[in-house]
Amino acid sequence: MAKASAASLDTMANTPTGTSSPRTKAPSPSPSLPDGCTRGQLDDGTPVIWVDFPPASTENPFYFTTARKTAITLVASWYTFMTAYTISVFPISAPSMCAELGCSQLEVSAGVAVYTWGFAIAPLFLAPLSEELGRRWTYIAAVGLFWLFHIQMALAQNTATILVSCFIRGCAGSVGATLVGGTISDIFIPARRGLPMAVFGFCAVFGGGAGGFCMGFVEGNVHMRWRWVWWLMVIILGIFFPIVVVVMRETRAPIILARKAKRLRKERGDADGGRYMARAEATKTSFLTQMKGSLSRPLLFLITEPIVTFFSIWIGLGWGVFYTQIVGLPYIYKHIHVFSSPGKVGLTYLSIMIGAIIGFALNFAQEKLYKANAPKRGVEARLYAPMAAGILFAIGCYITGFTAVKSVHWIGPCIGMVVVLTAVMSIYIAAFTYLSQCYGKYASSAVAGQSFLRNMISGGLALASTTMFDRMTVRWAIVMMAGIGTVLALVPFVAFFYGPAIRARSKYSRELMELERQELEKEREARAAHGMDAADAEDPEGDANSLYEREHPEVGEEAKAKV
Repeated sequence: MAKASAASLDTMANTPTGTSSPRTKAPSPSPSLPDGCTRGQLDDGTPVIWVDFPPASTENPFYFTTARKTAITLVASWYTFMTAYTISVFPISAPSMCAELGCSQLEVSAGVAVYTWGFAIAPLFLAPLSEELGRRWTYIAAVGLFWLFHIQMALAQNTATILVSCFIRGCAGSVGATLVGGTISDIFIPARRGLPMAVFGFCAVFGGGAGGFCMGFVEGNVHMRWRWVWWLMVIILGIFFPIVVVVMRETRAPIILARKAKRLRKERGDADGGRYMARAEATKTSFLTQMKGSLSRPLLFLITEPIVTFFSIWIGLGWGVFYTQIVGLPYIYKHIHVFSSPGKVGLTYLSIMIGAIIGFALNFAQEKLYKANAPKRGVEARLYAPMAAGILFAIGCYITGFTAVKSVHWIGPCIGMVVVLTAVMSIYIAAFTYLSQCYGKYASSAVAGQSFLRNMISGGLALASTTMFDRMTVRWAIVMMAGIGTVLALVPFVAFFYGPAIRARSKYSRELMELERQELEKEREARAAHGMDAADAEDPEGDANSLYEREHPEVGEEAKAKV
């Protein structure tokens, strides 16, 4: 393991042996070289011309134009919205589907579970694949597949076809959950990830409520029913697919630089005194070797990185309760409060949407706290809202559980769900934002590991929800989750107070954060040398993230010795 870990880190750093480190000033570019290119050499003395981004270059994903960043974020987040939307569409349209195909309530729960497990498994392959081959085509392929298997849903003639479609749609839809966080990390510097991550998290939660709310009326219309629910989804996705093709651009900096180097080699050859190369190409191995390392990275992070492990367990419970609510709302309001129509049941999904809106609004307070405290607390300044959310999550579960009885007005569980989903929003945003800053360029791999555990847990809870409600009652099933949530509320507090010590012992997180910081320093220095504004390369966390290691140098040495 130690040997493999060291190799992984060499690849992560993208700084080949014999080349200048990010802290070393590169030689001044020759006037004859394209802007951003510098002369260097490989270990064997072979002259090369390193291809980098010029300062403030709009080719650099961090410095895309505001319009391009906004367009990419909105399109990617809309896909997140659609993948969440379809989750609640399935249980709300189940009555007429089961009447036609003869499926049971357990099979309905299984449909949500296998969709979720597709979300869990596929990112282990897709996230690292996108890091090696690029983001854009991953999005296009995923949205196209997602669309095609919605057509299969609309045409399905048996339950087996439904379940297969659910799993493949989950695999394709997982891009909307894991890759979006990586995309945001690609195009926004750490200080500016808060709002786009909040938009992404809002779409993931709000979409889960919007699907049940909107399609409940379609299911309740005797002239439409479940097939029209899915045909409407096909129409929406059919409009969305060409937008993805047109708007999405490649956002992985190493991929962009490698393509630029390839273009320069074709245009200029070796006429400038060396071969044009991106730094990532100098350590490039065979595709099979690359993918072997990349595929193991999400699980490596999940198993060896305490930050990823415990945040994954925490958000896993929160997301599991969210999915239990999605499956359980029809159960609660049909069996306990005897709502007579799918449209009325669909109205209860407003509680999920309201919770998402409140959680999104609270994120602005978190951003103010982050900006005020980042110079002192570093990346842990992202955890103020999650600390409150952990407590709020447990309270919301207790409210939902204890009011889910016939003797209490039906609004009681809805209020509890609003509180739960408000908390889940903050937890979800934190799980992505905090991890993305702790793992920099490999945010997608860290998030993929988190997503695997999160969705495996939530899929299992979704599958077991009906059985739990039947055997334990809704009240005690949700109160049990509240008890677990009370214990896990400690996670953000531990990360807040002990996060610096944990990160100092993690060579992965430490080196990736340092590499990202060095890139910002290099950009600021280059802009200053050219008399440019350096505001877009701000780093409010400054030295705060490495303060603990400087005060405890023995910790850093221990971490290096373990790798």
